[in-house]
Amino acid sequence: MENADNNLILSVKGVSKSFPGVKALDSVSIDCRRGSVHGVVGENGAGKSTLMKILSGVYTKDSGTVVFDGNVIEQTTPIQSLKRGLSIIYQEFNLVNTLTVGENIFLGRFSEMKGMRNIHKKARELLDSIGSAISTHRVVGELSAAEKQMVEITKALSFNSKLIIMDEPSSSLTADELKRLFAIIGDLRKKGVTIIYISHKLDEIFELCDIVTIIRDGKVIDTKPIGDLTRGEMIAKMVGREIENEFPPRPHCAGDTLMEVKTIRTRKLKDISFELKKGEILGLVGLVGAGRTEIIRAIYGADKAKELRILINGRLADTKKPRKAMVEGIGLVPEDRKLEGLVLPFSVQANIAMASLPRISRFGFINRSKEKDISDRQIKNLAVKTPSPHTKVVNLSGGNQQKCIMGRWFEINPDILILDEPTRGIDVGTKYEIYLLIKEIAERGGSVIMISSELPEVLAMSNRVLTICEGRITGEFNPESDSVYDIMNAAIG
Repeated sequence: MENADNNLILSVKGVSKSFPGVKALDSVSIDCRRGSVHGVVGENGAGKSTLMKILSGVYTKDSGTVVFDGNVIEQTTPIQSLKRGLSIIYQEFNLVNTLTVGENIFLGRFSEMKGMRNIHKKARELLDSIGSAISTHRVVGELSAAEKQMVEITKALSFNSKLIIMDEPSSSLTADELKRLFAIIGDLRKKGVTIIYISHKLDEIFELCDIVTIIRDGKVIDTKPIGDLTRGEMIAKMVGREIENEFPPRPHCAGDTLMEVKTIRTRKLKDISFELKKGEILGLVGLVGAGRTEIIRAIYGADKAKELRILINGRLADTKKPRKAMVEGIGLVPEDRKLEGLVLPFSVQANIAMASLPRISRFGFINRSKEKDISDRQIKNLAVKTPSPHTKVVNLSGGNQQKCIMGRWFEINPDILILDEPTRGIDVGTKYEIYLLIKEIAERGGSVIMISSELPEVLAMSNRVLTICEGRITGEFNPESDSVYDIMNAAIG
């Protein structure tokens, strides 16, 4: 029988890492057992990603020891980590969209595979081993998020990985795709592969993991078997305070009709019409691909519509372009904050002040003093954690990046703020802060349209819910009195 040390695939002892002005990790210790699913949770900026990047060779630790599969690892590179059997699947997939599935799986190893025929043959065997029917000849850019996830897992297995780190693997998956991912993780566990599973979705942590490590402010707060923790205890340890409820009390401020969507028609949307009241939070519920995002992008002028007729305060509004929608008093926090919401190489200051440029610039020149005032005001109001207003926004955690986008709109106070997946990839504590901001918008007379794939979130925050299925509105519900069953029944048609 193996001793306790032989049962460990990974042992991290006293690892620390500092960046200029920030101690990201402070004497962190974690042990992972072979064939287990080890959850790692914590707020954005807690140090989870820094630790994983040290393990995978992206960063070098300042101090401490790392033992992987019985070998002390002093310095390593991503390639060396892969060859040792330690793989990481990032939230943003590390794939080349213009290459095929087979080419992506063996990228950088073409010569050792001795020809493209062997590449596709071996890739097929690996995909079959996880029950995936994806063709190895398909171009990766054509795949869904779930299919790309399968390719990433297969790529990790192609290195005979003994430990796979999964960073927010479910952020873009549907419920059925998530079940498939869980089944694959279960099969990997049976084969003795260890999974480190990082997620802000606590339901997944409780369903999937054997043990969980909680990190806060760069320190390990606790490591326990999942059965020894309640959801409330886990949240309190993550955020450093008790949160009695995950959602604040729902505001009840709805007044007169503010916006009337008379019709929206696109290739996907069929005669969409609804009303939005002042001070109301209106939730849109539907499966992925139902048309929720297409509706709000058409309203904001981000997507072209065949027919679009909107009244705001009884007057026909021109929202055919985002710039015109802004003039009409509409703001949008898009689904993909990195691709569509932020200019990543720009500073926090520049990103927050972006919607205010018409009033702080003249003849193409920005008044930097006014830009700084706006940034300072919103950093303080929204408690944005940043070393400086001049820090590049790409270096902030996901939650603080989202606050920068929210601050941009808070500064100009639009009549209507559209939020598409406002808390995706954000920790429990920061989620609660964003819920309070949404509540504040409604209480001061603004209106909110909210899309979320997390049904409890949209039902807890909304005054009224519209269900969307196959490009049509299929129902209107009061989330306080109508059953979840009826709402989901309408959402799936």
